[in-house]
Amino acid sequence: MESPEVMDAAPRSFLRGIWRASAPMRGAVVSGAIAGVISGGVGSRVVMRIIALANPDADGVQTDSEATVGQITLDGTMTLLILGTIAGVMGGVVYLGVRRWLPVPTVWKGPAYGVLTLLTVGQLLFDRANPDFQIFEPVLIVLALFSLLFLVNGLLVSGLLGRFHPEPAYPSSLRVSRVVTGVIAVVCLLGVFAHTMTTVQMIDDEGSCLSAKGGGAGCAVKTSDLAPP
Repeated sequence: MESPEVMDAAPRSFLRGIWRASAPMRGAVVSGAIAGVISGGVGSRVVMRIIALANPDADGVQTDSEATVGQITLDGTMTLLILGTIAGVMGGVVYLGVRRWLPVPTVWKGPAYGVLTLLTVGQLLFDRANPDFQIFEPVLIVLALFSLLFLVNGLLVSGLLGRFHPEPAYPSSLRVSRVVTGVIAVVCLLGVFAHTMTTVQMIDDEGSCLSAKGGGAGCAVKTSDLAPP
């Protein structure tokens, strides 16, 4: 009959194996969370403050999220930090899965991932129907500042994951590599087209909204509402 020590060794060895195998995922989660807090949480708060300072006439107006321009609240800041962390964790996990397929040298994978997320997930943020982009001007600066956060996030998650779990050497598969690279290229081209159309529309609409209703319901007060008959 085996001793208790021998019987306990197998479960411990199994758990240690699982722990070691989960190292890449743990590194991705931690890296993504840190990157998300900095870029999506702190970074978005800083960008919003810059935009508010650049639009002093907008002080006191309501944004689409029913926040008041010029007011920095604890609830609003905590919401940004939490959302940034959640988005960052998801981004870290995705980066772990796609970094091997990014067709650039290792040093450029962070910026490349930032561009990839900007051209895909960024389309959800840059919504032409969001009246906030019609309140704040110039809209090109607003878009540039938020776009910069995607690049910062890419740099952070790439650098952090590179420390927690350096990218291993992969077995070469030229055929698969070309297919995945082609898919990424097509996605990026579609993203460029979508962002171009969005930007043109936003430039055309900028300044047309003075205050938003919230919840995506559109402008509460339009510029035309205050124009003389």
